[in-house]
Amino acid sequence: MTLYPSHRGTILIIDQEPNLLWFMARVFQPKGYEILSAANGMEGLKQIQEYGAKIDLMILDPEMPGMGGLEILKSVHKMHPSMPIIMLTAHAEKRKECLTLGIEAVMAKPYSLEELYHRVDSVMERQILDKSAVILDPNVIPCARILIVDDEQQVCELLSEALFEDSHGADFKVQWVTSGEEALRVSKEFVPDLAIVDIRMPRMWGDELIQRFKSGEGHCPRDFVIYTSVTESREIDRAKKLGHKFIAKPTDLDILLEVLIKLCIKHHLLKKVTA
Repeated sequence: MTLYPSHRGTILIIDQEPNLLWFMARVFQPKGYEILSAANGMEGLKQIQEYGAKIDLMILDPEMPGMGGLEILKSVHKMHPSMPIIMLTAHAEKRKECLTLGIEAVMAKPYSLEELYHRVDSVMERQILDKSAVILDPNVIPCARILIVDDEQQVCELLSEALFEDSHGADFKVQWVTSGEEALRVSKEFVPDLAIVDIRMPRMWGDELIQRFKSGEGHCPRDFVIYTSVTESREIDRAKKLGHKFIAKPTDLDILLEVLIKLCIKHHLLKKVTA
């Protein structure tokens, strides 16, 4: 069973369809999200003025009477230029216009609930990581068991050595494997807290491995980092839809290390050290 934290963030949904507002609240609230809703642009702006920086993400339909979605978007950008916004629209010309305004994503109607949830989760995950401070009490250090899954042995060895020798004071125990099948088997004894997973692997791709972990096979890590060299847009979208931190190969290992430390903070994977 997946356990969600009591508060994963606040989402403002602006849409004229009351059934959609009700349905989204029923879907996202049990997963730890606080939902604010508005049936038109003026109500939405009042919510933004009242709650301000508390709002982590806005979901907006540009097709509304009165103040339209694009007017709302421009007003929000003036007040909170860094607020992520997901647009939901059935009109191709609106999608193009929205993208030119620098929003997070445009999703075409009709869309699947699963696709929307993955997109929301991905944005909120990044928000949490970006807001996390990598400043810890000097008597506390990150502590985690990390499973590396990559079909290139050289990559596994490089990452394993880097996390062991250059961990900036973190206490990481590392195990690496070169296939999804081996990852499921090894996880039962190693019991990883976090996993670094490549997407494109023979026999079992990384997204399938993560789904099998989450369905109860092996010991499922608390979180995953997607570390991959895929370049095709279809494959990149496939990786990003998993909703976990996405890092493209090759990258500075210090960036990967910072992500892992932030995930340790997020999941309270910390331990006290004595002087």
